[in-house]
Amino acid sequence: MSYVEPITARYVHVELGGVSYRTFFEEAGSGIALVCLHTAGADAVEYRHLLNDAEITRRFRVIAFDMPWHGRSLPPDGWWQTEYKLTRRFYIDFIAAFCTALGLDHPALLGCSMGAYVLLDIAHETPTSYRALIAVQPRDYAPFWTQLSPLLDRPDLNYHSFTEIVRAASSPLAPEARRREVEWIYAKAGPGVLAGDLHYASEDHDARPFLRHIDAEAVGLFVVAGDWDFSCQPAHTERLQQQIAGLKVTRIPEAGHFPPSEHPEAFRRVLLPILEAVCARRV
Repeated sequence: MSYVEPITARYVHVELGGVSYRTFFEEAGSGIALVCLHTAGADAVEYRHLLNDAEITRRFRVIAFDMPWHGRSLPPDGWWQTEYKLTRRFYIDFIAAFCTALGLDHPALLGCSMGAYVLLDIAHETPTSYRALIAVQPRDYAPFWTQLSPLLDRPDLNYHSFTEIVRAASSPLAPEARRREVEWIYAKAGPGVLAGDLHYASEDHDARPFLRHIDAEAVGLFVVAGDWDFSCQPAHTERLQQQIAGLKVTRIPEAGHFPPSEHPEAFRRVLLPILEAVCARRV
């Protein structure tokens, strides 16, 4: 049956550091703004299932954007003159600038993988700027990815073979079609983009020194974790729970590294109660 999805796609020009970034975003629904942050090397299509969820969009304005260099957001002019490396500073500031460009007042943030790592940085640096922070597969420190980066820029290796690693990080209990969808998203990445993201994920992100200074209840920090992710194991999220006061971790036995896209139904099941708590928060 033919139908049109209730998603609106547009571009917003985000100004940061004297540069204008033409940024693609999709949105659906109305109410509390919920801004979604994609994984490293991917784009906002990871959140298409969330954007099409009528129960969620009835109370939330779900917004998912492609970071510069990713998906449908082109790099700024002159991009070929420098190597792309995502930094902690740029990432935090760009998220804030994007929300400002759309006129969002204390939105909630939802991020997966790299998009969850940065929520720990935000919880420490700007804890009052957002209504809530929902971190999916977060880690305080992940040096593993540094070892992978050199393999992503070798002419004698096929970059698309990286999708095998993507598949290994997802759950065999997730629907096959959705796992393949995640692989396709990664196969579209531009040259050097994933490696540049991993610079932040492995080298410029280290939340260990300040975890004890975060109050999860005060900030509205929630953690969701899939059990099948080799890069974010139960021990990693348990360490966060031990270090961060009041932090609650919700596990998804059927999911791996990409719950919003690899297993949307399982992710939805744990997300709905969290969104109820977000609605109840005062800002």
